[in-house]
Amino acid sequence: ALPVLENQQRQTTLKRMTRDAVNGTCAVVPPGGANSSSSEPFSEEEAGTSTFMVGVVLSVIADVIIAVSLNVQKTAHMRNEGADGKPVKGMLKLPLWWLGLLLNVGGELGNMLAYGFAPASVVAPVGSVGVVANEVIAVLFLKEPFRWRDAAGLVAIVGGVVLIIVAVPEDPVDLNAVVLQREYYARPAAYGYLIGLWCAVVLFLVHVEPRYAQKSVLVWLLLCSMISSTTVIAARGFSSMLTQAVGGDCAGAHCVGDELFPPCRLTLAHYLFWVLLAIIVTTAIWSAYFLNRAMMIFGNTEVVPVYYCTFTLASIVGGGVVYREFSGMPWQQWLQFLAGVALALGGVLAITSGRGKSARGGGAVLPEPSEQEQPAELPAPEAGRGRRAERVARARAHNQAARRPFAR
Repeated sequence: ALPVLENQQRQTTLKRMTRDAVNGTCAVVPPGGANSSSSEPFSEEEAGTSTFMVGVVLSVIADVIIAVSLNVQKTAHMRNEGADGKPVKGMLKLPLWWLGLLLNVGGELGNMLAYGFAPASVVAPVGSVGVVANEVIAVLFLKEPFRWRDAAGLVAIVGGVVLIIVAVPEDPVDLNAVVLQREYYARPAAYGYLIGLWCAVVLFLVHVEPRYAQKSVLVWLLLCSMISSTTVIAARGFSSMLTQAVGGDCAGAHCVGDELFPPCRLTLAHYLFWVLLAIIVTTAIWSAYFLNRAMMIFGNTEVVPVYYCTFTLASIVGGGVVYREFSGMPWQQWLQFLAGVALALGGVLAITSGRGKSARGGGAVLPEPSEQEQPAELPAPEAGRGRRAERVARARAHNQAARRPFAR
């Protein structure tokens, strides 16, 4: 019970850090006026419950739009596939692909706003609605196969998400620029996690992607999820600052502790607001690139559930570390959280296992090195050059064939 009590005390302290200025100063005035005997600066009533549902509803709508956008882009890739299994045009020349991109941007903006009303540990798992919507669209309109195993996997994923939502506590603290810098981003655990995350991204880009990206759906999707978790971390702070700016920060001066800040200086007029926006735009575009590469090779019934699971786990871990969303969790909630993770992973395994290339939804499968056409016959070595010349000729032919799969 001690960690829970400490977490409640921390939340109360952070909520009282930021308050409206009174008569242009940061002096604490009791709610009953100057003659009141109360020493409380404001009421203890929670506003987080009402905003929580706003975040959930926004996330549900946004995730359905994102599911539609992914299937629109997948349709564009399928229609652009030639008889040889390769794209006929570049995807930037496809109007249908641009429509899917615009829908995706709209959905992601809705999700980004949802992070301003609810924590990442709640918004990210709600993405299960998008998984269900994607499965219906991919099976009915893209004619991708649907098995009983897929149905069981979807049930397991949704059940795991429910356990995660119940287990992870809500943190109703309002996040402005000063609170973000002093109480969250400056912590060694926060920047240590981010440094480790981007070291893993570099490792994947240099060593894992060139070797295994076309063999396993997880490679591009893990890359996408790690980059997207940075988007989520930035979106949590940016959206909270944006909602506070609209909700009153720019209407008057505010105090953080005993320090007075003019209007908008805690949100729109602070450099952190624009730094977070730049991070969101950059990482969102980069992660979308890897997601599209995965959709070109693998079916959407594989890509979207796996991406949902990896993205959700990465977002929950990132939010938990940077924003202390796991702070004060008792062991019972940890068991619920781990059970939810196990169910979600089990659902993904059920959906992705047992699928051959024919079940991948018509993706443009790039040929493996063994499938490259080999020369019909090697030129006979000249007289006198012997076996050494023959080995050199075979090595050159092999190297040329091995380089062809990666030529664009």
